[in-house]
Amino acid sequence: MPARRGEGFRVRRWLIASTVLVGSLSLTGAAHARHSTQYRSAYLTEGGAPEPARRSIRERSFAALPVMLELRTGVATVVGLFGATVSFDPWSRLSLGAGLGANTSGMQVAAFARVRPLVFMGKRWARLHAVGLELGYSSGPFKDDSLDLGADHSGSSGPTYAYDRVHWLQPQISYETRSYRGFNLLAGIGVEIPLARQGYHCLNETLCSERKLGVLPTFTIGLGWALEL
Repeated sequence: MPARRGEGFRVRRWLIASTVLVGSLSLTGAAHARHSTQYRSAYLTEGGAPEPARRSIRERSFAALPVMLELRTGVATVVGLFGATVSFDPWSRLSLGAGLGANTSGMQVAAFARVRPLVFMGKRWARLHAVGLELGYSSGPFKDDSLDLGADHSGSSGPTYAYDRVHWLQPQISYETRSYRGFNLLAGIGVEIPLARQGYHCLNETLCSERKLGVLPTFTIGLGWALEL
């Protein structure tokens, strides 16, 4: 009996010590997290960060760094397979821009306007977030590349038809996030709608009658850097 009583006392003492240790670590972690958050807030609002960065946080505005240079890539973007854009934000909820790029058919020119009905600040990190709608216009040559397996399944491929120039309307839903220093990430999905066509050329007599130019899906990724004007 005395041995069991001593063993029970040691077990209870171990449980009490463990509880105290876990509680101490939890309080220390919470205090450290609170201190880190306060330090970041002080750094951003009390002079550690550049004035445009502090202004963008205070005002929660994309317009605090209104000029942005951006590289875009994806599927049927306004600047083709790969290109560059420059944009200006007169207000936080509006961005106006133009771009130049290329795809497998040739050079592409573009212009766009993006509205941001939803702009908010991240709770943990000093980042702006926005959900928006972008309406773009692009123009350039177009070729419809196809894969024709044929009866023998040979897998021959090539353009079915081509246009010297197609004018596109490109609406897309976008999400973007911007750090207080100006790094901007954009992602968007949408469609491109042919408005006008010029200079049609049939390149595959067998398939030309079967394939027609229509609405195509788009996907865009953009990496940009915003600057003070």
